[in-house]
Amino acid sequence: MEKEPVYTPRPQPPRSWRIICLLITLTPWCGLHGWAAAVSTHAFGRYEIVLQEGIPVAMGEILGLVRRQTGLPEYPLLLRLQKGVLELSILDPGNRPIPLASTPFNGPHQARAATARFIVERAMRQDETLTLQLHRVSASGKVSLAVNLLRLERMLEGER
Repeated sequence: MEKEPVYTPRPQPPRSWRIICLLITLTPWCGLHGWAAAVSTHAFGRYEIVLQEGIPVAMGEILGLVRRQTGLPEYPLLLRLQKGVLELSILDPGNRPIPLASTPFNGPHQARAATARFIVERAMRQDETLTLQLHRVSASGKVSLAVNLLRLERMLEGER
């Protein structure tokens, strides 16, 4: 009678080594900026602004949102380029952009500027102003956008 071969599993490396190998493999593919991503929340009145920090955002992509602290309704925030001006806009319920903050944009010609990608480095609140520090991904240069939170709250609540 023949003996059946006995299956003996190959010894596996410890689980921590597998995780380290996975991280080493993914780092060049994702880039280091992906590891530094964070979400920041800034409350004002009955609302809050939620922003993605550390993630590249192109023109027309959602950068964050404004919502009631109870959850709904939510209004997306996006970056737009209009005639040499970089704008942070909020989308109203009809998907029309309403500018909240703007700054001149000194970039390349219009076609390449429309594809520019920005990263929110930091969002700081001082009194009733939220200042976003942005920098361009493919070129040097920082941009600052300041949002008046009192004006934004009045716009969302309507005139009383």
